[in-house]
Amino acid sequence: MALGPRIIATMPRRQPLAHDRSLPTSGSPRRAPRSREAIADRRGSRPASSRPSTRGDGPRAGFRGRLWSSTEYDEGHLAPGRRLNAPRQREQSLPFHDGHGSDSTHDTATASRPKHAPMTAVGDNRPRELHWYHAGPMLFGDLGTSRLYVLGLAFYFTRHASLFHIAFVNVLLVLVGVCYLIICRKYPDGGGVYSSARGTSRALAVVGGLMLCADYTVTAALSCLDAFRYLGVGGEIMGISLELLCTIGAIAVIGAANWFGPRGMGRIALIVALVTVVLTAIIAVCALPSLHHTRIELPVRERYSIAAWGGAWVGFTEIVLALSGIEAIANMTGIMVPPVRTTSRKSILPVLAEVVVLNLILGAAMNALPDAKLIDPEGHALGTDNMMSLLATAYVGPAFSHAASFVFGALLLSAVNTAIADLMAIQYMMARDGELPSLLGRLNRHGVPHYGLLIAMLVPAALLLIFPNITQLAGLYAVGVVAAITINLLTTGSTSQFELRPWERRILLGVGGVMACILVTLLFNKPSARAFSMAVLVVGLGGRLFTLAGRSGLAPTASHAARLLAVACITGQAALTAFVPAANTVSLLSSVAAAGLLVWVSKWVSTGAPTTALHTPLENLEGDYSPVTTYVLAASRPSSLIDGVIQDARHRQAGVVVVYVREVAIPVSGAGKAEDLADDQVARSVFAEALAPARRLGVPVRLVYLIGGAVADQILETAIEADASKIYMQIRKRRGILSFFKGDVIGPVAERLPENMELVVRA
Repeated sequence: MALGPRIIATMPRRQPLAHDRSLPTSGSPRRAPRSREAIADRRGSRPASSRPSTRGDGPRAGFRGRLWSSTEYDEGHLAPGRRLNAPRQREQSLPFHDGHGSDSTHDTATASRPKHAPMTAVGDNRPRELHWYHAGPMLFGDLGTSRLYVLGLAFYFTRHASLFHIAFVNVLLVLVGVCYLIICRKYPDGGGVYSSARGTSRALAVVGGLMLCADYTVTAALSCLDAFRYLGVGGEIMGISLELLCTIGAIAVIGAANWFGPRGMGRIALIVALVTVVLTAIIAVCALPSLHHTRIELPVRERYSIAAWGGAWVGFTEIVLALSGIEAIANMTGIMVPPVRTTSRKSILPVLAEVVVLNLILGAAMNALPDAKLIDPEGHALGTDNMMSLLATAYVGPAFSHAASFVFGALLLSAVNTAIADLMAIQYMMARDGELPSLLGRLNRHGVPHYGLLIAMLVPAALLLIFPNITQLAGLYAVGVVAAITINLLTTGSTSQFELRPWERRILLGVGGVMACILVTLLFNKPSARAFSMAVLVVGLGGRLFTLAGRSGLAPTASHAARLLAVACITGQAALTAFVPAANTVSLLSSVAAAGLLVWVSKWVSTGAPTTALHTPLENLEGDYSPVTTYVLAASRPSSLIDGVIQDARHRQAGVVVVYVREVAIPVSGAGKAEDLADDQVARSVFAEALAPARRLGVPVRLVYLIGGAVADQILETAIEADASKIYMQIRKRRGILSFFKGDVIGPVAERLPENMELVVRA
């Protein structure tokens, strides 16, 4: 019985040069292979001081990828198949007795290997592989896109006093950035509001997470709508705005692309961000000679008028937008390459510098334009939703403006992708912690929470149907992110979990106090934003109570009553939002009362809920012999390969490490608990298929269930830790669109395979 058809090698082994075994001899240049230590060091598993040197001519100095053909059964015994491009002397074999009365063969290299100590299971881990040049563009995707609508909104609300307001917002942005550098350093395993506030209060952390959900929802809708304003889409089809149809369609397309995970989209976003920086710098440089025409008005014309100062403060709060990117970066410190302090600093500071400097120059350039280009004859501000295109036309030229507008639109669409990914991530984290329904934490086979993705697509689209205007959406925008940042700064500044320098505590509490004042002002002056935020809060807290009641150890009657209360609050909030005007005080008081009641009942219900996650243990088999070598079997699905490898290990007195890598395509870390094996049907099927023949044949088996990270890196690191001699993999090449979004697995493993390991690929 054959395991599968014989595989023809499509990746020949690289021939080393005489003076350097790690370089190819001919053909196109390839990435230099990495040693065992290099792979482990990249994952941050050991400090630099303890890393052994990889120089010299030892077995770990370089790599030579070996690709084996399939092995076949021959009259009930496994006969090794022909090795492709393998040295002839390695084909010699020696007989040995397997302890069951039958002879088998193994190669000389295997015979000379010392017997290993009993294998140990490799624990679950979330690799640290987010570099600063990955995190920086993600931050720029939020802060960098802000100028595309903040400049126009600043002039819309404050006219020629806008330069002062832009300067004040930049000062606030720098202060918030400094605070988040402290937070990233103090919370290296996740510094977002949901992770950091849990040390103070679980309910407060959930409130912060829900406020981020509100912010990401508005970000996706606002950025997508503004993208088509920059692209110049207009007109109507059957009485429906073409711009609105394109916006909703774009959200659907971006959401569909995220079904495979946001990895492939991130590559495009990086390119678009770099091009945007260049184009923005060109506009700023061309505007410099005209800055002496800048018209500046003081934000307060009557120095002793309280109303004038109040109006200036309200104008300032109107343009406090696009701070959520810093919160998203802090939430991903748990997957940043160590040291986190350095990675976060390199991610945040360059983006802050670019945004602050260019925003000031462009704000001055905007106020240097004549009023005829900024205000129409009826007194309405122009360029509210496409001010950067207006500046490009005025200072560079129409042709450049058309090209730049296309890039700016692409950048805004990349911001939509980032917002959808962040919205999925925060839902996933809260669902895995049992704070939201478990449906939101279920992953598809590409590692994406598909129900969370559905919500991340539908809610922004529904919001656009209700508020199809840039200024209306901007009115909803700031409340969520300001609330989340306020909670994060105040809880971190007042925590006793770690030591803070006096100046660090003062700046955290001081900036947190300013953000709290901004939040109160926004809630008072923006009824629509207040109603939207309270709706998200009450619905989220209702879902939390419904989930906690199902997990609690309360009596069935009490549990059902708590769930009915959750449903009643959600239904009532939906009715208030739909039928009661947002400015109505009764609506606000009712929402606040419902939120408080849900928090109080949830605290009572959670006392009966389990406080720790009960993970399904991995079953390992000791076998009836001590293995002389180790095989690593990387299986992505149940197949006949598993049974064949177990039988091969029995004949060669080998132990088997069965590896299943659960892909998590969204960038999460921190408080969210790990995926449980009990929720992964495919992994349990793979392990069950490996354990059945192993028990029958007495083969030592260890099960390894890994979560997140690049699959190829996880397989290689597991093989290195197990000191394996062979890695078995299934042929499952990703082609077409799936290859673009997810990449291949077998190719990277073969390319970076240590020279004392062999890769066996079977169908």
